[in-house]
Amino acid sequence: MDAEPLGQVVRGLRLAADLTLEGLSEASGISARALSDIERGAARAPQHRTMLAIAQALDLPEADRAALLQAARDGRRRPQRAPSWRLPLPRDTADFTGREAELASVTAALTGARAARSPLVVVTGPPGYGKTSVAVRASARLRSAFPDQLFVDLGGVTHEPPSPRAVADRVLGALLGRESTGHDTGYVRELLAERQRLLVLDDAASESQIRALRPTTGPTALLVTSRRSLAGLDEAGRVPLDRLPSSDARQVLAAIIPAEQAAQTDLARLARLCDHVPLALRIAGNRVASRPGWTAAGLVERLAVREHRLDALTAGDLQIRAAIRSSVDQLGPAARRLFRRLALVDEPTVPAGLAAALVGEPRWRAEDVLDELADLNLVQPAPGDRYALRGLLRLYAEAELATHESRAARAAARAAADQWRRTSSGSPGQPGPGVRREGRHGASPRPPVRLGRRHGRRQLVARS
Repeated sequence: MDAEPLGQVVRGLRLAADLTLEGLSEASGISARALSDIERGAARAPQHRTMLAIAQALDLPEADRAALLQAARDGRRRPQRAPSWRLPLPRDTADFTGREAELASVTAALTGARAARSPLVVVTGPPGYGKTSVAVRASARLRSAFPDQLFVDLGGVTHEPPSPRAVADRVLGALLGRESTGHDTGYVRELLAERQRLLVLDDAASESQIRALRPTTGPTALLVTSRRSLAGLDEAGRVPLDRLPSSDARQVLAAIIPAEQAAQTDLARLARLCDHVPLALRIAGNRVASRPGWTAAGLVERLAVREHRLDALTAGDLQIRAAIRSSVDQLGPAARRLFRRLALVDEPTVPAGLAAALVGEPRWRAEDVLDELADLNLVQPAPGDRYALRGLLRLYAEAELATHESRAARAAARAAADQWRRTSSGSPGQPGPGVRREGRHGASPRPPVRLGRRHGRRQLVARS
């Protein structure tokens, strides 16, 4: 028994005596809250007179009494670790560059005069745009306001993200300093509401993971990152990430690549070929810096070959293709087909009618599928109810199209798109007053539907 933590010893002895917390409180003169803290491990070094009162109230035999007091002494000798020792934040990136506006938005939302009780900020963006790095850098700036910080990876793009209950158990273990399961999520939210903390929830898969941890009140703040929009979260500040400005992109490369391996003009060209995407920039910089005989100009030549650019953006276990694939793998079959067929469109933005023509579906169905793509930040909404497929994401879609569609299927999709352009009154690629006259792909009545989830993906289910 003396090898067990104090809280487990006290709880076991109380249950053996057939006493509730209230009963033990009445018999010992120790408050039920203080007894609960001891049993939960929140108070691991109670005073000696407290333990004597508990031992007397339990009427313990000498051996059990000695073991109880020894467990208390061991707790007082043991170095007290921070409650979050099992959930430390990742290392901050030393050469982090830019994102000043986004960082200011995060810190203001979590600490400013208008910050709500239990404030919540969601940082969103496409794969590789540096959401985790922004969250870690923001956490470092918030250290004085939130000295107690916990970091949880929610596995948003894994095949089996942890359930809300599993996430709550992980956080509970960090709060108690030991593994703990079997409690409901309400108990974890209650503990989080007790003191000021920053809970960094990285790569969220769904709103339910966040709701399991968000207290209804109290000073705990939540900083969430996700490739999904998480539109179902109420009262959330939202900080979307775009590609870096060209000056910041060049600065990222300059911070990684030794000066003798890169001229400024080569850094600018390399940044453009990386689409100013932070992960791609870091991969390109590391690839040049890790080979002293290489130059940025040499990598520019390799990346200039469009068909091989994604493969060339690889440095060790960092791959831009893998980062994009992890998002694409979350799509249902219809969304994945539209994603790759959008690569057939030369215009910078695509209206829903043209998307419908590409996949031979009614307009309402294409709108739902576009929503699924936008929710995962694989396309970006554009003015005029249009969508854009840009940069490295377009390159990935082109590769998917060549791999999964026959030449005949691609030709048929192009022909359908051309037919839509001819029958719509707007000029090619531009919305016009008659853009909704879409021939055989025109808007059709939307059947009553309900949204369901299966394997973490949205599905459209017709009501019977």
